[in-house]
Amino acid sequence: MPKQKATRQYSMADGNLKQLADALKTSINRDLADFATRNITAANLTALQTLIDTFDETTTDEELLGMVTDATNAKDAIANNIRTAVRPIRNMAETAYGTTGKYNTFGFDGLSELTDADLYRLARRVVRVGNKLLAELAAQGLTAAQLTNIDTLATSFDTAIDAIENAVENRDLETQDRILKGNALWTEMSRLASIGRSLYEDTDEAKYN
Repeated sequence: MPKQKATRQYSMADGNLKQLADALKTSINRDLADFATRNITAANLTALQTLIDTFDETTTDEELLGMVTDATNAKDAIANNIRTAVRPIRNMAETAYGTTGKYNTFGFDGLSELTDADLYRLARRVVRVGNKLLAELAAQGLTAAQLTNIDTLATSFDTAIDAIENAVENRDLETQDRILKGNALWTEMSRLASIGRSLYEDTDEAKYN
């Protein structure tokens, strides 16, 4: 059963939550003598500051999204290199065999539109079939070095695909961590603000607000 994701208990932006927490702490510290009547002491403010710092140190989504974008760009660059390396071999095979028989064993169809998974499989297949037919396609210009290059690209491509998945997973985990820490901060802020409102509801409108 999948683990339930945490949901934000606060509607404001993360940056606004942090600034509001700072302002609340400043206000309570100013009126700490009044808050002491409700057993709110400097220790509570220290605990609040710890919550603020813990939340403030979490990775922002902009950073995490940037990591996903970088990983995607790196993967796309390798994918383009694979297609560039495969196209000449496709032409060699077509020149040698036409578009039937041995040509079809390469599975070149849809080269430009293949998914990442299918492009990876194609690259591995081109290397396998190309090595088997290397003697025949040498007359068209195929070399072992070309196949080795594609094999290397395929390995890098597989790693790059995994890197995206890792970046996406890390973004999800870090987001959940940030929400949990934000919720913990918001809960304590709400408790302290409620005490403050009760202290000044009938005595000081400015402080109540």
